[in-house]
Amino acid sequence: MTPETFKSLLAGHHSGTLTAQEKQQLLSLLHDPQYQEELQGLFTEDLSDEDFQVTARKEELDMVYERIKLQTTVQEPKVISLRPLRWAAAAVVLISVTVGAYYLNSKYNKEVLPLEFAGQKGEYIKPGGNKAILTLSDGSHIALDDVANGEIAKESGVQITKTADGRLLYAARPGLSHVKVGYNSIATPKGGQYRIALPDGTMVWLNAASSLKYPSAFVGKERKVELSGEAYFEVTKNKAMPFMVKTRQQEVEVLGTHFNINAYDDEHGVKTTLIEGSVKVKLPSNKSVLLKPGEQAEVLADIKVSPVDANAVIDWKQGLFWFNDESIFSIMRQFSRWYNIEVEYRGDVSNIRFGGQVSRMKNLSQVLRIMELTRSVEFKVVGNKIIVMPYTSKNERQD
Repeated sequence: MTPETFKSLLAGHHSGTLTAQEKQQLLSLLHDPQYQEELQGLFTEDLSDEDFQVTARKEELDMVYERIKLQTTVQEPKVISLRPLRWAAAAVVLISVTVGAYYLNSKYNKEVLPLEFAGQKGEYIKPGGNKAILTLSDGSHIALDDVANGEIAKESGVQITKTADGRLLYAARPGLSHVKVGYNSIATPKGGQYRIALPDGTMVWLNAASSLKYPSAFVGKERKVELSGEAYFEVTKNKAMPFMVKTRQQEVEVLGTHFNINAYDDEHGVKTTLIEGSVKVKLPSNKSVLLKPGEQAEVLADIKVSPVDANAVIDWKQGLFWFNDESIFSIMRQFSRWYNIEVEYRGDVSNIRFGGQVSRMKNLSQVLRIMELTRSVEFKVVGNKIIVMPYTSKNERQD
C-alpha cells in the first residue's frame, strides 16, 4: 500500500465516505506494529518544530488508532469532531460522551485543544500485567510474577506449572479419588491479572483485584470453586460432576459453558453474563434462574435478568475497556483496579457518562488524555491519586 492510499483512507474516514471494508482496512493498518514507523512518517514529514519529539508523535498516532477503532466498533456513536491537532487528518474523538441530554456534538467544536491539554498526566502510571500470588494448601505463598517458568510446586501428585505466556497449569495424575485433596488459591493485586488451567482443564481468566479458591484436584460429585472479584470461565464439560462457582450472594451451577462473573465488593450487585451454553444462578433462598446466551443475571436482594452485549462484558480479557453509556464512577473504579490508583472527586461529575472502547494496554496518561478531549471532564494527578473534576474553561481552571 502506498502512502497516498493510506492518506486517502484517512481522508475518507474524516469525511465519512469509507465503506465498511475500507474502514476495516484502515483499522488493520493502524493496528499493525510493523506499519507504525511508516505511519509516523506520514504524519510528521512536514513538521519543522524541533521540540515536537518522537514520543509525542507516537502518542498522537496511538490516539488516532483509538479514535478510528472506536468509530468502527461502537454502534451509532456520538462523534465529537475537533479541528486538526497540528497534523491529524482524522482528528475525530472516538470515545463518545453523554452529559445530561447528549448536547456535546456541537458544544465541543469551538476551539482547538492544545497538544498539552492533558499533557503527560500519569505518564509514570503503567497498565497492569500478569501478576498474582499463589497460596498452596500448606499456607506457603508463591509470587507468580517473580518465579521462573516451569514446575513451581507439587501437591498430592498434582503438578503445578507456570508457562511463559502467563498461565498457571494444574496436571493431575489418574487415580486421585482416595487422596486427601488440599485447597489452593490464586489472588491478583490491583494492576494484576492471570490465567489458570484447573485440574479438570477448565480455563479461568482472573481480572485485577480478584481471587479464586479451588481444590488441587477435583474428586467427588461436584467441582466447586469460590470467587471474589471478576473472572471469565470456560468450563470443561462433565455431566457426572457439575461445576459450581460460589460468590457473595449467589452460586452458579454449570455443566460446560462460557460465562463471566463480576462480584467485586464495590460494585452494584453480582453480575453473571452467559456467553454460550447455559448456567443456573441460585440464591441462598433456593430461588434460581436459568440463563440463555446473551443474558445477564444481576443479584441484589433478588435476581434480575436482562439481555446484554455479552462480548462487551468480556472485552477486559481481550485487553480492552468497553464503556456502554457508563458513569464516570464506574469507569474510575475499573481504572483504580487496573492501574492501581486512588481516585478523588471534586465538583459534580454525576451526569458524565462515556461510551466506547479503550485499550487496557495504554499508559494512564493516554487514556486520560482521550477522555479530556471530550471537554466534559478533566483530571489532576497527584502522586498515585487521580482527582476527577468537571471540565472548566482555561480561564476558570484552578490548579
